[in-house]
Amino acid sequence: MCISRVAYKFLLLILIFNVYYTESDEIPYDTVVCFGDSHSDTGNVYNLTGLKWPVVPPYYNGRFSNGKVWIEKLGISNIINYAYGGATTDNNLVTGFTEFSLSVPGIRQQINKYKTLTDVSKINFLRTIYIIWAGGNDYFFNISLSSSTVVRSLINGINDLIEIGAKNFLILNQPPLQIYPATLAFNMPDYLNKLTLAHNSNLSNSIQLLQSNYTNILFKLFDVYSLISNILINGSTYGINSTTNCWDTPNYTVVQLCSTPDTYLFIDRYHFTTRVHQLIADNAQKLLQTSNGTIKSPQSIFYVLSFFIALYIL
Repeated sequence: MCISRVAYKFLLLILIFNVYYTESDEIPYDTVVCFGDSHSDTGNVYNLTGLKWPVVPPYYNGRFSNGKVWIEKLGISNIINYAYGGATTDNNLVTGFTEFSLSVPGIRQQINKYKTLTDVSKINFLRTIYIIWAGGNDYFFNISLSSSTVVRSLINGINDLIEIGAKNFLILNQPPLQIYPATLAFNMPDYLNKLTLAHNSNLSNSIQLLQSNYTNILFKLFDVYSLISNILINGSTYGINSTTNCWDTPNYTVVQLCSTPDTYLFIDRYHFTTRVHQLIADNAQKLLQTSNGTIKSPQSIFYVLSFFIALYIL
């Protein structure tokens, strides 16, 4: 059976495009540099407290959860993690603390430490994704702070990284603060809801402004608020049957209140179960895989050039 020249040309172009788009669906990073609080801490507070907090077991290897946290579930093996449980956006704004009244570095202090310890000339910025998730502790430690103040502090940290050449950012907004078991004692759900919404709105606007000012840098905003809200409404779809906490932690001890933690939204009064961390990671992966057109890998550029060469010679 003879294939015509036109048909052959058509099939070849389909093949080239198929290879190109398959490649673009992969996560284009091999290094994660993370700054944040207990949602992303993989053992920094545990080491700071001399392996005393969080209590292991039942907490998992110094994580504030019953298993690995979301940053470890992204499928990117090289993780450089400066996140500390209890961290705020900047200790010069409001100091972050963990148990035993130990102060911990805020986001800007974490970034300064990274800049001090890192040889910038050896960073492959195109293959490095910078992740920042923080802000909730600013409000927990100082409920009078405005959302604009906290978001501005976050943006200052992002600008610190832009100055050294960072090209890719994943920024996470705040979950609904009013639904945390710890904040229920505040008895101010309406205020916390409005505060969270204002924070997320200001953050979204600020990220959009950064993107318009730095067209050669990729900024992605992960809407954790909507994900957690959806889990609250449709918990059974995700295997989550309880929105309360499975454990309690009085006086630096742990009281286990349930036998099936992964059916719970919260492992304790402040932190998610590892099941929820998996859901966060799954959605973050999808966001990182999304084609954007801002920065292409060398392989992507090769496929595009191949397409035009094939179009010319056939």
